[in-house]
Amino acid sequence: MTENLPTILSEPRIDNFPAIINTEIDFLNEARKLLNDGHPAYSLLAIWSAAVHNLRRRVETYSIELFHSAVKDESGRKKYSKDGETINERWANVDEIVLINGTTKLGILSKKAGKALEMINWMRNHASPAHGSDNRVENEDVFGLALILQKNLFVDDMPDPGHSPSGLFEPIKISILDNEKIDLLKDQIRSFKQSDIRITFGFMLDMICTGTQPSLDNVKLLFNDVWTKSNDDLKKVAGQRYYSLILEPDSDESDDKGAKIRLLETLIDVDGIKYIPESARANIYRRVVKALALAKDSSYAWDDEEKAAKSLLQFGTNIPSIAFEDVYQEILTVSCGNYWGRSGSYEILYPFYDILNSTQLMKLARLFENNERVQSELFQTKPKKQAISILNIIKDKITIQSSKDELDKIIKQVENS
Repeated sequence: MTENLPTILSEPRIDNFPAIINTEIDFLNEARKLLNDGHPAYSLLAIWSAAVHNLRRRVETYSIELFHSAVKDESGRKKYSKDGETINERWANVDEIVLINGTTKLGILSKKAGKALEMINWMRNHASPAHGSDNRVENEDVFGLALILQKNLFVDDMPDPGHSPSGLFEPIKISILDNEKIDLLKDQIRSFKQSDIRITFGFMLDMICTGTQPSLDNVKLLFNDVWTKSNDDLKKVAGQRYYSLILEPDSDESDDKGAKIRLLETLIDVDGIKYIPESARANIYRRVVKALALAKDSSYAWDDEEKAAKSLLQFGTNIPSIAFEDVYQEILTVSCGNYWGRSGSYEILYPFYDILNSTQLMKLARLFENNERVQSELFQTKPKKQAISILNIIKDKITIQSSKDELDKIIKQVENS
């Protein structure tokens, strides 16, 4: 049978596969022997052991820190013991499926090889001699999976640490970087492939949450460049991390327990609040708009209104639907003003009007009809005038005649208030 075997089983030598070592060669020779003796299922387990050992070495060569970042949200055991004397001791508390998922995310393991290892793992759990099954492992299964791993894992060179984002960003963790070095790193980021951006994004996100210096200050200078090159899926990861910190405060592993505020500040800086899940985002806007409401209800507080309006705008205009009325009732009240007039906050808040579609504009107009907070000052001449002006602007933006007719009714109601 030997002449029909893939090279990785028939001749697993270092001169054929420079990225393997003697331990892995022993596993692969064992796999060949078990196959020749008629034990394909046990042969597959030996191939699995060789592949897992090889992957562990690849991660240690590439970056354990980046691996931690990649598997942070994976379920299962993932505690690497850096003080272990042997590779098996160091990886004893990391599940093998976590290893596979992490190396796939890092690009150390190709997706094709990752799927092959997932198939072997399934066979270990459902088709091995230890588990009664109608899906027995056959010789052809071993041939096919061994060939996939030969072509997509064992022939690949070991990772080059010099090309790892971890190597590029090592200075971030240990020294305060001057402008020249920051510019150099920015250029490196701009040249990254999407896989490198994904790794760098996760790594920087961890450093923001951890909050240690000087890495935090350095990352603040670089994160916008990484954010710009990231896709929406990656950006949602940051929003989800913030959401997780709200739901599970104990997940904050930083010394000062300040990960949530640091991440929020970062998302504000990169205009990323919209990537926070809706319920958490609604809570943010409700909290921020309270300052606008407090200023509106205070005497001689027009300066405070403008400061609160700027603060609200800082969080962006992506207000979730569940917080629409809470936020826009305050925007309308300061836009209409009071007996003496209104502050300059209405100009600051223009962007919140500009982003509304026809449906949202009608929803906004109806607040003049049924929201007590919005109606509270409309018995006075100046606020009433401003309200009618806002409604007429909305009317000019609306196309459907029935909506225009509804707006006329609301305007008439305001005029008679």
